[in-house]
Amino acid sequence: MTRIIDIVGLHFRYPGAPSDALAGLDLRVDEGEFLAVVGANGSGKSTLARLLGGLAKPSGGHEARVAGHDLLTDQGRRSARRAVGVLFQNPENQLVAEHVEEDIAFGLENLATPAPEIRARVDQMLERFQLTDLRRRQPHLLSGGQQQRTALAGVLAIPRRLLVLDEPTAMLDPAGRDEVLAAVARERADGLAVVYITQEMDEVLSADRVVALDGGAVAFDGTPTELFAEVALIRRLSLGLPAAAGVALSLIEGGKRLESLPLTLDDLVDALLGADGTQLDLGALLGGDQP
Repeated sequence: MTRIIDIVGLHFRYPGAPSDALAGLDLRVDEGEFLAVVGANGSGKSTLARLLGGLAKPSGGHEARVAGHDLLTDQGRRSARRAVGVLFQNPENQLVAEHVEEDIAFGLENLATPAPEIRARVDQMLERFQLTDLRRRQPHLLSGGQQQRTALAGVLAIPRRLLVLDEPTAMLDPAGRDEVLAAVARERADGLAVVYITQEMDEVLSADRVVALDGGAVAFDGTPTELFAEVALIRRLSLGLPAAAGVALSLIEGGKRLESLPLTLDDLVDALLGADGTQLDLGALLGGDQP
């Protein structure tokens, strides 16, 4: 398997800061892998996103290669900006044009792509992200989910080897969140390597692997199931649990006997049925009308 990220001992410190935002971080990601990155505020997640995209200069490191480009050099960072697409949590900060189709074309125009190729690529992105009917819409008139899909289409209009998303659903309502997650899932299914930074633990469950940061270093590296099995670590890092696991843990702490900690609602139902042969009212349990 070809490695898309190969980082050893990476450091970054903001000017005037008393300590490193990233402190000797090690990270390896393979082509096509979907990596979730979690951590409390200030753990270094957004700093990592900027460094992976070549948008900031590391303070130092033994090795820092992304998509074959050396982030420790000026040329390597410039090349990384072309190979790595970065999407941040506020789409309005990445929408720069008057209309949706113009925004998607913006990066291609900056690369002096021939006009016929730009038109073809924009049409492709509009269809791929379900934006065709909105092509002449002004971005500020879009919903949050539509804005984020437009920003993502613009990022990926330029062919990329790696997509880095920094809490892309943090400012969205549930419908917008679902739109963006579906769009990311399609890119992942097509084999694009994804680094997905989030504080929403339910979004971690579909990742191949999850890395938890603490104080700018890796505190955990394993599967989502392995992470959420370490409840003491979850609490120490202030990460929280997926919704179903949180409910299950409350039940366990209240005396309910479950063989393992379920991570999804389906798993929770199965665990409860297996525990006593009866189905509980999960709607009431979760504080709503629907399970």
